Amino acid sequence: MARNPMESNDELNYLVIRYLQESGTLVAIVQKGLLYTELEEKLGNGNSYLMTKNINEVQQMIKEKKEKIKNEQEKENNNKRESKRERQDTDREQEKDKKMKKVNEEEKEKEMQQQEHQDKDIAKNHGDMTKAKLSADGVSGVHRLTQKSSYGMRN
Repeated sequence: MARNPMESNDELNYLVIRYLQESGTLVAIVQKGLLYTELEEKLGNGNSYLMTKNINEVQQMIKEKKEKIKNEQEKENNNKRESKRERQDTDREQEKDKKMKKVNEEEKEKEMQQQEHQDKDIAKNHGDMTKAKLSADGVSGVHRLTQKSSYGMRN
């Protein structure tokens, strides 16, 4: 009586699984398989052939991956620090511009006050000169107007 090869394969697989279960090695094999699968996912380079490599090669791959991640993090941190420095520089420039603007406004205000003071001095000096001229003529401005009015009436 010839046996069906599928039946013999199924029986053989059953016997192997049964043996592995009873000897306790099945759990270890499944755990290793899960570990390799997890490593493959973490390395993410399509390294589905990890199970064929020896442990030293796998460790080297892990080390390289960690270094790559570390370098990327350092680069990102450097970029963040550079961005922060640039913002600080911009803030300092803006603050400097504000101070310069305030100083310029204060200088303009001072110049305006000086000009206003000079204008008042000029007006005062002009008034003083007019009074001095009238006094030099010996007639005050009011007296002169009165005299002109009187002369006009006499005629």
